[in-house]
Amino acid sequence: MRNLINVGIVGLGQAGLRHLEAFTNLKNVEIVGIADPDKKILNDIGGKYDFNTFTSYKELFDLELNILVISTPHKYLYQIGVDAANLGINVLIEKPIALNLGDATNLVKYCNDKKVKMGVSFVHRFRKEVQKTKEWISEKKLGKLLLTNTTMFFPQRKPLPKWLNSPEDSGGGVIMYSAIHSLDMLCWLINDVCLSVTAKCGAFNPKDKVENYASCMFQFSKGTCSTMTVFTNVAVTKGHTWKTNFIFQNGMITLFIKKYSKYVSYENQINYKAPVNVDVNYNFTDQARDYVNCIIKNKEPYINGNDAITSMKIVDAIYESSKSSSTIDINYQ
Repeated sequence: MRNLINVGIVGLGQAGLRHLEAFTNLKNVEIVGIADPDKKILNDIGGKYDFNTFTSYKELFDLELNILVISTPHKYLYQIGVDAANLGINVLIEKPIALNLGDATNLVKYCNDKKVKMGVSFVHRFRKEVQKTKEWISEKKLGKLLLTNTTMFFPQRKPLPKWLNSPEDSGGGVIMYSAIHSLDMLCWLINDVCLSVTAKCGAFNPKDKVENYASCMFQFSKGTCSTMTVFTNVAVTKGHTWKTNFIFQNGMITLFIKKYSKYVSYENQINYKAPVNVDVNYNFTDQARDYVNCIIKNKEPYINGNDAITSMKIVDAIYESSKSSSTIDINYQ
């Protein structure tokens, strides 16, 4: 494959604009077209960049694409992914990749059958403080990992996009569009498989159609017990808090997304601060660079469809556990 990679982007909301900026930062990439049904967004971007703009993603298929970045509302991810794969176009797709586990599994299989490379935008893995945490955990100097505890809360978006409050459009609430990042990161950081879930989800306001709070407990195959509390509401007035404690036999690691990672043992304490005065979009740029290199070198993407399926299995178990008020075992067969 030639070294100049042609990229199209469909969906130019919050995430799509960050993907757009990331790919424009790469020298071996040309963005040949963008698509979004909102003509105002297209006009604004078209005035800043010299891109082909379309209101239908299918018009992008008339171009010579090597990669299609899909960052639409959740209900469109699956079908656009299928359509792109059917034409042999590699896809970098936003989480959760589909509304449910069945469609997610089918999409991954379809991409594999069509021999296209699926990358999944679990972009927080590319943060420096997260990678430092991965390095420390992999060193295995603190003994057995016993417990983890994650707290995740943030302000409710105003106005909240209508599709996010529609189960038919989003597939779910705070679990599907935020906590799924934490689930992916946890499994990857501790290199373990979640066996069972006990969870309670709900909404602060009866008018809310999807959950905006959840409390979960996870059992992992190596014996680790993990808990997660996540919520979003108007009581959170500013800032995001996303913090995980990893409690070992001989110490603890604390990861605070966008702020720091801290390593504490009986012998010493190490503080690693998240990069400051850097491009706030750097993790998207690093993700884009990694995915493009995988296409050029014909390698499996760093974060792929199997990672998405793993996270969706846990998401499904969370919803089933909350609905049935019982512990749900996860089937990986």
